[in-house]
Amino acid sequence: MSEINANGNSTAEAKDMSLLSRIIGVFVSPAATFNAIAAKPKWLVPGIILIIISLGTTYLLSPIISVEQRQKAVEQMEKRGMEQEQIDEAMAKSEQIMKISLYPTVVISSIIMFVLTAAIWLFFGNVVLGGKAKFEQLLGVVVYRAFIPTVGMLIKAPLMISQKTMNIHFSLATFMPDSAKDTFLYKVLAQFELFNIWAIIALCIGIAVCAKLPTKKVWPLVAIIYVIWFLASAGLAGLLGQ
Repeated sequence: MSEINANGNSTAEAKDMSLLSRIIGVFVSPAATFNAIAAKPKWLVPGIILIIISLGTTYLLSPIISVEQRQKAVEQMEKRGMEQEQIDEAMAKSEQIMKISLYPTVVISSIIMFVLTAAIWLFFGNVVLGGKAKFEQLLGVVVYRAFIPTVGMLIKAPLMISQKTMNIHFSLATFMPDSAKDTFLYKVLAQFELFNIWAIIALCIGIAVCAKLPTKKVWPLVAIIYVIWFLASAGLAGLLGQ
């Protein structure tokens, strides 16, 4: 007997979709796409594609990342009263480590993010909201919905390269002056970006489909968690001088 998901469709009878159709569907028809993902998660290949894209964008943006990280690190060391010779020595070691660890870090952090995020939403979907999702289903949701911010990054990358800064985003923070970029408000608003909000909406639909819950029951909890996360991230970034 087939199971009925949050949208009233049978997961056993959900129409299967090709990889490309799923990727496009996350943007244009998330409910139908997540029905197909719930029936057959197929997360491995899209996960590899996302990691390859991340490696590519990291390669293109690494000169900008390196310069910005160096500037921030030097500022922090100067605040601690370090001598220029000590700063130069510390930066030389840091740059050597970065050259070796940058790309492995991208791969490892991507895998950890996929698995950990799926586990977190499995807990909230099943334990907190009383759903019936499976880990593999939510892993599929997490992986496929990651294409939304990834496309956002691909759009922003040329702007980052041309303007030689990573501080490019599609949010209300864009309308704030550069002098405000170190403020808490700026850091919070920068996270409420178009593609982040889009991805959160898709995530709510995906959790609802997999957990067999109405979306209206899922989205308030997801929204609250993300607001708390954005506020905490902005606060931590301020403390670390980032």
